[in-house]
Amino acid sequence: MGHWLYRKAKWIIGILILGGLLSVFGYTLYITSRFHHMTQEWYQPLPDERATSLEHKAKSAAPPTEPKPSPLLPPPKPLKPFTLLLVGVDSRKGERARSDTVMLAAVHPAKQRVHLLSIPRDTYLLLPGRGHDKVNHAMAYGGPALLKKTLEQFIHLSIDRYIVVDFEGFRQIIDQMGGVQLAVSKRMRYTDPTDGTRIDLKPGLQVLNGKQALDYARYRKSDTGPEDSDYERIARQQEILHALAAKGSSLQGMARAVRLMEILGDHVKTDLTEAEIASLLLTYSDSEGNVLLTETLKGRDTRIWRNGILGWYYLVSEAEQQRVREWFLRELATNTSP
Repeated sequence: MGHWLYRKAKWIIGILILGGLLSVFGYTLYITSRFHHMTQEWYQPLPDERATSLEHKAKSAAPPTEPKPSPLLPPPKPLKPFTLLLVGVDSRKGERARSDTVMLAAVHPAKQRVHLLSIPRDTYLLLPGRGHDKVNHAMAYGGPALLKKTLEQFIHLSIDRYIVVDFEGFRQIIDQMGGVQLAVSKRMRYTDPTDGTRIDLKPGLQVLNGKQALDYARYRKSDTGPEDSDYERIARQQEILHALAAKGSSLQGMARAVRLMEILGDHVKTDLTEAEIASLLLTYSDSEGNVLLTETLKGRDTRIWRNGILGWYYLVSEAEQQRVREWFLRELATNTSP
């Protein structure tokens, strides 16, 4: 009798273990399928874009830590350093998307390092085929392709990849991650009935939800005092990015990862391939080893007559232009020190 019970128990335990393994395997297949679907949804190469490959790292550029393997994807081989254009757009029904946030990044996967350069919206640059104008107008005139060409011409370097995310995607991502903790330095109030804008933030350390974080990132005009400069606005955007980077561990949950994939699939466009995204996700999976640095393009606000209108523009000197180019070259070098 005891022997029979022992065999029965072993059989039951074996069935439970097999069932657990099959469940894990099935869920892994589901997650992998969602990842593939997401990357197919958001993959959008630019017109006339030449085929390039973000080949794997040079042997001399060893990562400081070995990223933890993932059950979804094979162990990563860090990509070579590359340039990335990041664009946050204000997409409204019946209108062409306008770039509200423009950043250029030097991404060095082997060192788990990203260095972001914020570019003020009013920066006065030569838009190919359109003449001199504010950089944020490039998105409305010719989408990410024209914006990419404009910035390539400015820094005299090719931009390897781009990512565009709209405001609704940003808001939903923040909500899905449980909000973001920020210290709001002052009362922020602004309403604009023409487009439904209503910003009302109180000062103090607090967890902002998606809408509040978006309001915090966009706030510039004020109902209660002088408006903020674009520099102050950019500083808040960079503050949010640092806070999000610090929440890397929040992305560990499987259910949350699936939901984020669905959100990103609806609100992101990029020319990063599925394999490149997989490599970057795994390379930067160890949030403690990641380094995020931010700075802002230096210039001065100047009033310029253009098309019969005297407007404010942000002028950048040739010396600053050269500094930015050299900065990117240093950041992208495979032998850059951490």
